Amino acid sequence: MLLGDLLDDSRTGLTLLTGREQLDRPVRGVYITDLIDPRRYLQGGELVLSGLVWHRNPSDSEEFAAALAEAGVAGLVAGTARLGKAPDDLVEACARHGVPLFEIPVTVSFNTLLEHVRGATGGQPAFRRDLVADVAEGADLDRVLASASAELGTDCWVCSAVGSVVAGRGELPVGDSRSLVREFLRAERLPRTVRLPGEEDRVLWPVSAGVESRPARWFLVLPGNREQWGSHHDSVVNELATAVALLRTRLDESREAASRPVDTALRGLLDGSLDSREVAHRLRESGVPTEGALCVVALDGGGSPGASVELMREIAAATGLPSVTASAETGALAVFAAGQRARTELSGLPGWLRRTLSDLEYAAEWFTVSVGVSDTGDPSGLRGMVEEARYTRLLAERGGQRCGMVTAGDLVSHQVLLSAVPDGLRRSYRQRLLGGLLAYDRSHHSELVHTLRTFLECSGSWSRCAQMLHIHVNTLRYRIKRVEEISGRDLGEFSTRVDFYLALRTEE
Repeated sequence: MLLGDLLDDSRTGLTLLTGREQLDRPVRGVYITDLIDPRRYLQGGELVLSGLVWHRNPSDSEEFAAALAEAGVAGLVAGTARLGKAPDDLVEACARHGVPLFEIPVTVSFNTLLEHVRGATGGQPAFRRDLVADVAEGADLDRVLASASAELGTDCWVCSAVGSVVAGRGELPVGDSRSLVREFLRAERLPRTVRLPGEEDRVLWPVSAGVESRPARWFLVLPGNREQWGSHHDSVVNELATAVALLRTRLDESREAASRPVDTALRGLLDGSLDSREVAHRLRESGVPTEGALCVVALDGGGSPGASVELMREIAAATGLPSVTASAETGALAVFAAGQRARTELSGLPGWLRRTLSDLEYAAEWFTVSVGVSDTGDPSGLRGMVEEARYTRLLAERGGQRCGMVTAGDLVSHQVLLSAVPDGLRRSYRQRLLGGLLAYDRSHHSELVHTLRTFLECSGSWSRCAQMLHIHVNTLRYRIKRVEEISGRDLGEFSTRVDFYLALRTEE
């Protein structure tokens, strides 16, 4: 069968967008994909069908068309379920790389085309149900998985890389899902077959939905060994991945729509143009109940702001708590609510986050993230919670851990506060408080700074300090008086003692 034969058959519904001079190319098979670079799965001569889930900008079209040209495909058929039509930049990229491009209307399913090609080439019968068309008609994830499971004759699951089972047919043990997440994050190439200790083989299949952050992605889990699958089984799973990617894209679009008013509201809260009551109203409109307690989480995945927002949304969804995620100057913010749940469940959020970050750190050596968690409170204190989450996230970033987290409950030590102060400011503070004393000690070979440190460590006890320094109390009093004269500060005041104590701690 030639490309021109397909175009001439009215049953296919194809429209040629570019490549008329290449219609004499033979079609040796069909491959459905929404990977932006499917070269490793192509042998040449295939008619590639894609729902364009991977498309975000013109550079994506360039990358996709270049990959198809290098693989030597016969042509590309672009589905219209997601974008309505093939974007102009894809048409231009295919023309540059010599890839014939067709457009297929949403009224004609990929499987109609699949049946047609396989019938003409003597291939196996096509997948009986078009999952992509089902999605276009409004099918949800459970319905799509049910159809695919019936066709495959086996259970199948959609998992999130943050460790949750998004949906599935049959039971997938929690321990298995966490182990499979580790395999997914470590994998250099997908799909791949993995075997867990004491378990049967499972195939991990990527879901390409334009998600930048790998820990925020979804993937399919199916029983069996891909090496033993036939081409029909492969095409069914490929179509399932495309349908799931379309549903994920729709979900992300709805999440983005819900976050927009909250983005604006949080900025207004911080700059003082909106009060907490107005922000609470915006939260309720986004589906977050504000009758009970709230908690704010800040996250920065170290990449682009968009990647942090993707990861925060996926983590928030996995908790099961009512929440909405918004972008921030650095990374992302999420507001969590207790809703009808007990407050103890919301207070358990930090522990859940720590376990998730620990799994991600163990599974992906390349992954870095910093997370800050506020205390719980009512909507009237939302501004303080936002500031607290941002501040604790900054402390986590400076803590030196690859996947670090600091909560409001961790803010109980001056060491945490000092770690948040920039090095230059700490040096300036130390010099202002101790510079004169350090200079005096150097020129007089005295020990005023050491005496001051010991005095403060003894909580201002004259006798205990003198005993520790092995000097008379009167000698100690003379030294402390010299400290006060040189520094111009009164050590009888508690605030002065605090200032000196912090300055001395910045030396360590």
